This record gives sequence, C-alpha cells and structure tokens, in this order.
Amino acid sequence: MLTYISQALRYTFSDTDPSYDVYLQPSIVPMLTTMLNEEDLNNRRLALTTFNSAAHNKPDLILPHLDTLLPLALKETIINTDLIREVSMGPFKHKVDDGLELRKSAYETLYALMETAFSRIPISAFYERVQAGVADEHEIKILCCLMLTKLAALAPEETVRRLESLATAFRAVLAFKPKDTAVKQELEKLGEHNKAIAKVSVVINKTFPAETTAEHARVWNDYWEWAKKEMATIVKSAEEELKEKDH
Repeated sequence: MLTYISQALRYTFSDTDPSYDVYLQPSIVPMLTTMLNEEDLNNRRLALTTFNSAAHNKPDLILPHLDTLLPLALKETIINTDLIREVSMGPFKHKVDDGLELRKSAYETLYALMETAFSRIPISAFYERVQAGVADEHEIKILCCLMLTKLAALAPEETVRRLESLATAFRAVLAFKPKDTAVKQELEKLGEHNKAIAKVSVVINKTFPAETTAEHARVWNDYWEWAKKEMATIVKSAEEELKEKDH
C-alpha cells in the first residue's frame, strides 16, 4: 500500500495547489521514514524519489524534519558490498550492483536539497558523502562533480579544509588506466568523468588561489601540477569550456 501512496505523492507534489499541503503534512514524513527503513530496495528507492519530489516542489513539508530524513538519505549513498554479485556472461565474469539505482536516487535527492535547503544541511556529513561519490560509478561521479562545483561556492571553508582529500580522490580517478580490452562505451564514460573531474579541479584552483599556495595545501598543489602535466589535454579543454561558460 505504501508503494502506491508513494507513487501517487510524487505526482501530487507537482500538481496540487498549496491549499492541499495541510492534508499532506501529517502523513508525508511518517510515510517516508517508514519506507526509508524498509528492507525492500524498491520501496526505499521510491521513498527517495518521493523525498526528491518533495524537496523540489513542497520543501516546506519536509524541511522541518530534515534531522530525521537526511541521515536516511545519506546512508543510502554508501556502497553496500552485499548487493554486488558476480554473473557469468559467456566466458566472462561481470559484476552487478543491485544497489546502484538506490544510490543514484539518494544522490539525486541530496542534489535537490542543495537547491532548496542548503542552509539547514549539516555540511560536514553532507560533504563527506558527496566527496565519496567521486569514487563511485560513472553517473554518480558526474553528479558529484557538479555538486562539488556548487559546494566550492556554497561551502568555501569546508572545501578549503578538504583540499588534501579532494586532491587524493581526483588523482585516483584521473590516474585510472583502462584495460586493453575496454570497449568504446567504457572509454567514452572514462572521458566524460575525467573531464568532469578536470572541470571541478579548475574551479577549485581558481576559486581559492590564496589557499592553494599555502603550506597546508601542498598535496593539492602536487596534484594540480601533476594533472596539468599528465592530463594536459583534458585540463586545457576543461579550462576552455569554463571560459566560454563565463562569457
């Protein structure tokens, strides 16, 4: 029953007049809390998409309850190795992550909250999970790079505090070497998220010039010099795209 209610609410949030909010208020948070604590992955994903819709369209219904709801969303961004299985495809072994769609929904919800509720978000825990997403699968990497670009402006002090760990995370992605047997789609994805990493790196380096020359930012400086040398084409392309966007 909760599944059908959740599906209906996603559309209700975007279509109903604000006068209906008084009827939605008593049920939305208890329902989301219940579904986000269920064992069923699909129910938890539906709850996250409902949470996302509420954040976009009816933020006043959920903002007073972020201390209850946000930890449940943050928890879903963590990779659950128990949900990763290996399947055979002919002579090859392939890993399937049954938790991937759930994590995507969780990160999309965090992104929505950045737009409507950033001042109410506990920045350290939030930033931690966004930074962790840089090491996740392709689509999550791309989204988290976009979020980190926004966080450089929204949370400058936290960004500066994390320069060292961000440098380590970015270098790990850019230094990855594909297998000789990598197919075209894999190489295209690699190129896309490498460019996303380069773009956020350029933004951070440009936004915090004083901090990146400070002694405590040695790891960031080492990373940036390495990226400009080893990934020169990607970094230059990122710089040019950002310049065009600024103009």
